[in-house]
Amino acid sequence: MKLYHTETQEDFDALMAELEAEGYMWNEVEKATENNAWYVFEDNTVVVKDWDTDLGVASKGYCERIYIDTPIEKYKAKQDEVAKWYDDAANIMKVLSAGGVYMKNENNDNVNNPAHYNTGGIETLDYIKAKVKDYPSYVAGNILKYVSRYEHKNGIEDLKKAQFYLNDLIEWMESD
Repeated sequence: MKLYHTETQEDFDALMAELEAEGYMWNEVEKATENNAWYVFEDNTVVVKDWDTDLGVASKGYCERIYIDTPIEKYKAKQDEVAKWYDDAANIMKVLSAGGVYMKNENNDNVNNPAHYNTGGIETLDYIKAKVKDYPSYVAGNILKYVSRYEHKNGIEDLKKAQFYLNDLIEWMESD
């Protein structure tokens, strides 16, 4: 018997795909990937793999009490997909550079309009506003970051960045 602790839905799904490929099933009826048992215990989910082809699920606390002599292995999904995403992004940048996309901007205002936030023709903050569901929380996090580090990193420049985000948050809130 083996016990696998899965802390995330992604870890559980990856484990089920792996176990299904090995021939494991739920109660000899459902394929491993057909039963989403993770939601029952969520981050405390332990998958029980019997020596035959049966799967079970229990809470981590239960397994620690009942299967005292069986170690619980923390299962993490392989990072192959994440690595692939990074490789894809790097390849896209190579293609853009090879195609003659001009990426240098002589703007030196690191607070209000940093040049490195405008590459590709769109202001990064505008893109974030369009994509982030809770923009005020994102901005509040940036304000806290810049205020808490100003003495240790960029001094007044970080305070100005915090002020920029505070002003932007006020503008955002007034526009609603």
